[in-house]
Amino acid sequence: MVTVQIAIAIASIGRPSLADTLRSLAELSLPADVSVSVLVADDSRDGAATRIVQGLALEDLSVKCLPVAAGNISAARNAILDAATGDWIALVDDDEWVEPDWLSRLLAAAREFQADVVIGPVRPVYPADAPEWFVRANPLYNEWGHRGKRLSTGRGGNTLMKADLSSRLRLRFDPALGVTGGEDTAFFAAAAARGAIIVATDDAVAREHVPSERLAPSYVLRRAVRSGQSYADARRAGHDGLLRDLAFSLDALAKVVAAALLALVLRPVDRAFSFRMRQKLALNLGKLRSVLGLPLAELYRKPD
Repeated sequence: MVTVQIAIAIASIGRPSLADTLRSLAELSLPADVSVSVLVADDSRDGAATRIVQGLALEDLSVKCLPVAAGNISAARNAILDAATGDWIALVDDDEWVEPDWLSRLLAAAREFQADVVIGPVRPVYPADAPEWFVRANPLYNEWGHRGKRLSTGRGGNTLMKADLSSRLRLRFDPALGVTGGEDTAFFAAAAARGAIIVATDDAVAREHVPSERLAPSYVLRRAVRSGQSYADARRAGHDGLLRDLAFSLDALAKVVAAALLALVLRPVDRAFSFRMRQKLALNLGKLRSVLGLPLAELYRKPD
């Protein structure tokens, strides 16, 4: 007998990888008491995501497309919040695919730790032409922590959240961040600040395609700056104070200096580790940008 209903939600601009995402969802192995449906928020201007869904023959997988066409990922995520029914919402990106036990493990962690939100790992799959040192550095993997680790924010991919979280805590994804990125960081940081229990788990695995253009070190470092700034903006929200900002800035500055020295010294002997230090430097520069009130760089540009 079904007792738990989960809406698996995908905000998509119609990338071809959406087909792999949906195929992996069709292969899920679910407990007898769980039923799922799939929502695809089509944020493309021309209905590209909807066409991909319509072109797939997936038996026993209920998929509903929501026309959004806003060119704004926050608008797509908010459309999902409005349309989702049931007990839980599972968020997965349209460049990810999941293991058959993915959803079962997310749900098991939520039950074990009485969590409102569970964050699982997203492991990058690099193209065959990726440089060896880049793969070894693995700069596009974000380690969220061991199973049960309490978190102060979250993300919009490989995430399970209670379906009533946004209404209960009066939360929405901020449209102002829908073209810059960071809307998910801000949303879940606000949820944690309002008492939501957010935990990590390391056994609910999703994987993501890494396109060749993301192998450029400049892209990785820009993304790190933006991630650091998004994290700092969310952490500092509602906590004004000169002394607090001064302590935060000094900590970030110390990490910038340490990372710069390590990156420089280790570059001749270990390029992978040196690059990870450059990434850490960029992350902390992003934190300093937050304190200075500088704008976030856009990651999701509206099409012309």
